[in-house]
Amino acid sequence: MASTNLEAASATYLRLKNVHGHWHNQPHNPATDNFQGERHQAMIELQQNLGKAGTSGDEIQRLMGTPTKILNKPDLVLEHEFRRENENYTYPNDAKIWIYEWRGFHDYVYFVVSNDNKVLQSDWYSALE
Repeated sequence: MASTNLEAASATYLRLKNVHGHWHNQPHNPATDNFQGERHQAMIELQQNLGKAGTSGDEIQRLMGTPTKILNKPDLVLEHEFRRENENYTYPNDAKIWIYEWRGFHDYVYFVVSNDNKVLQSDWYSALE
């Protein structure tokens, strides 16, 4: 069972998930665009709790909804990110990468989910502008 803080973060994230701001060519929206804005803070809480190895993909989708994007393998950006941490990184067979955007595909949370629907790894990708 998720904690009260996690449920609150989920409610905030789901309320703001499809609200577009600067990163979608809309007017700046502090709740969705700002560092430490409501969506960012909610996503930090969610990633810290759901990004642990072994977390069920069902729990992620219950608390965060459907991923913004699902990749069958890392794109060039994520491949570089994974290899920056470990030059010998090998992407797991049959895993998927679930992406939940914060500010478009400029900054986002990703979960590498195994074919048995368990988190293998998770982190933030940040463009570091």
